[in-house]
Amino acid sequence: MQVDQLTGTPVGRYLLRGRLQLLPYATVHRGAPAAGGDPVLVWVFREPYTSALGFLEALQRLAGDKRAAGLPGIVHTIEIGTQDLPTALTYLVDEDAPGGFLVGLLQRGEAPGVLATAAALGQALDGLHRQGMVHGDVQPATVAVGAAGRPVLIGLGIRTVVTRVNPQAAWLDATRGFRPPEGRTDPTPAADLYGLAALTYYLLVGRPPHAEGAVDAPSAIRPQLPAALDQVMLRALSPDPRERYRSAGELVAAVRAGIVGRSPGAPASAKPGAQPAPPTSGPAPPQAPQPVAAGPGESTYHPWQPAERREPAASRPVSLIPAEPLELRPNIRRRSGIVLLGVLAVVAAALLTLSAMGRLYL
Repeated sequence: MQVDQLTGTPVGRYLLRGRLQLLPYATVHRGAPAAGGDPVLVWVFREPYTSALGFLEALQRLAGDKRAAGLPGIVHTIEIGTQDLPTALTYLVDEDAPGGFLVGLLQRGEAPGVLATAAALGQALDGLHRQGMVHGDVQPATVAVGAAGRPVLIGLGIRTVVTRVNPQAAWLDATRGFRPPEGRTDPTPAADLYGLAALTYYLLVGRPPHAEGAVDAPSAIRPQLPAALDQVMLRALSPDPRERYRSAGELVAAVRAGIVGRSPGAPASAKPGAQPAPPTSGPAPPQAPQPVAAGPGESTYHPWQPAERREPAASRPVSLIPAEPLELRPNIRRRSGIVLLGVLAVVAAALLTLSAMGRLYL
């Protein structure tokens, strides 16, 4: 049985409903307890992962790590199990993300804005890094929208487990642009920050940065973007992890400053010739998120405002740019399609040959 054809099938104590996401190593379905209860996300893993030595144990250790418990912006695991249908399946059950996945939302133009997404995910990543954890796979396929309309990260640590079982199958060509250039090493906070930067770049210009070679400046692709944003994104996507921003909060602050057209780190109210404020001792007190300053004739846009409550796109300083379609399908499907077309071509040629021979005999 194909794991991408399980709609309506009971897995464990859950009944699978519609498929939400197809990844090279698993499918993600929305499900619900067969006896009744709240919806959940059910990951069903493909071979060779299900039968791989140590895979189930690695998932169990991942789910048993409670350091991320209570952190905002993280979808947490509920349970893990196996089942025969008739082949063995390994499944992982997460909390639900009722707003759907970012990939589908972007293609329908319904996703939260650039700053809303970057800020929410940045807060989640900084929380993980403070706990000594990393996500390991920040990209559109692992971002969803939670119950409050806020972007959330799913699949915490799953790619790390998958990559250790089968490094080749865990990397998908369509998402190479979100992978850090340092290669297929164990994930690090710097790699998470690269993924966040690549996702922000994707939201700004409509496609991920190049998987290889130099990254194009955002304003070279979308001239309506402020030039001040270029240096921010080029630093965030630097091939050298040491040159990137030190935290997600620092990256998001720089993106916000670049969007409103000032140098990263400069105060929003700075005026020509003004003297900087004297430094203060001790850590700065936490501040509430501030709206993005509007330009002449524009309304103020709050970066954390949910998509359904935002002002019309024409009145915002920066609007979400339609993204190029991002297909998240395993390579084997493309190869199968090519093989099928080849078989059909051979059959058609044979039929034409037989038809021609029949005419000759007549």
